[in-house]
Amino acid sequence: MLDIRKEKILQLVVENYTETAEPVGSKFLVEECNLDVSGATVRNEMRDLEEQGFLTHPHTSSGRMPTEQGFGYYIEHIMKPKELGKKTQEDISRFDNTNQMQYLKQTGKYIAADVHNAVIIAFGEDSLYYTGLSDLFSQPEFHDYAFTVQMSTIFDHVEERISYVFDLFTNSQPHVVIGEKNPFGGMCGLVGGRLGDKSLFAVLGPMRMDYARNYSFVNYLQRILNV
Repeated sequence: MLDIRKEKILQLVVENYTETAEPVGSKFLVEECNLDVSGATVRNEMRDLEEQGFLTHPHTSSGRMPTEQGFGYYIEHIMKPKELGKKTQEDISRFDNTNQMQYLKQTGKYIAADVHNAVIIAFGEDSLYYTGLSDLFSQPEFHDYAFTVQMSTIFDHVEERISYVFDLFTNSQPHVVIGEKNPFGGMCGLVGGRLGDKSLFAVLGPMRMDYARNYSFVNYLQRILNV
């Protein structure tokens, strides 16, 4: 386990990097995040976090960004999902829920647009629906052609990999899967959960995704559908 100060710095790096897609520097943390320590102390702590494998930095920047290990620690030990806002809940409540399949498709489109990720819904292992590809590919990561090609091939293999996702989502709690544990590929993150015995709902995006908000959406759906 990290100490309190390192956890706070990792949290700030993860959350600011998630929001901006830009490496986070010590100067920003000191000046904008109200850390009551010197810039030298923050640089030392960030250096330690990098040496421990939680952060990395691109050669063109002095700022840091989270590694898979850093995201994993944040998800397991720091992340605190919040209740969805009243307006968001009201928006979702307006969708017609007399037909659950159509309701989930409408909700999936709404969530994909909100979080700028793709949504995959499985009505059993042989009936799949996904939406939000344009939202997903609008993310900054997709300025990289090789990354775009890798991620786009995921959707060519959704059907053959969905059974592995069913095996991962074994109860009525939301699950977060990243990196090597992700059946859709190590470069992305997956937040989802079961909706009853035969269906599941998942948000798929690059590893830099808002895990807390995606978790809150899945948790909300499970609650209102009485899963």
